[in-house]
Amino acid sequence: MSDVGVLHPVRVRVVQILALGPRTGTQLRQALPEVPYSSLYRHIRWLTEAGVIHVAGERRVRGAVEHTYELDENAVRGALPDPGELTAADHDRAVTAFVTGLLAQAHAYLGNPPDDPVADGLTYTLVHLWADDDDVARIHAGLRELIDPLMRKEPAEGRRQITLGVVTIPQPRP
Repeated sequence: MSDVGVLHPVRVRVVQILALGPRTGTQLRQALPEVPYSSLYRHIRWLTEAGVIHVAGERRVRGAVEHTYELDENAVRGALPDPGELTAADHDRAVTAFVTGLLAQAHAYLGNPPDDPVADGLTYTLVHLWADDDDVARIHAGLRELIDPLMRKEPAEGRRQITLGVVTIPQPRP
């Protein structure tokens, strides 16, 4: 069985947050208020020991040392299992981690009821399509073409962060 430890839902969220840029431990705690303090730091330690993230800086705050964590992009590519090498059980855990991460973000957003979630851009859509392999490849290529330039944008006035989760689930063949 593959080593899919990085696919724990909390670790997935930490990696997602750090993919946006370096964060301090305090910022990670603020971004993940539903995760107990001690549990979060165990996951951070696991990710650090696995080489997925590293300490990018330290500073003294009221006598304690505050760490700033950064994603090691090369290590992440190596830490994430090759989908072709995963067993069905591994894929099941990976999908569970993915969906749990999305649920955690939705709960965090909706936990302090927003004035107008729809105006904020909250959407969730499920569609069933009849597609051959070429159609699916075109869908994936089109999504990459739309999303890749947006992933390179930095925070700026008028921009807000959103999470876009996309999963393609083939249905069993008759």
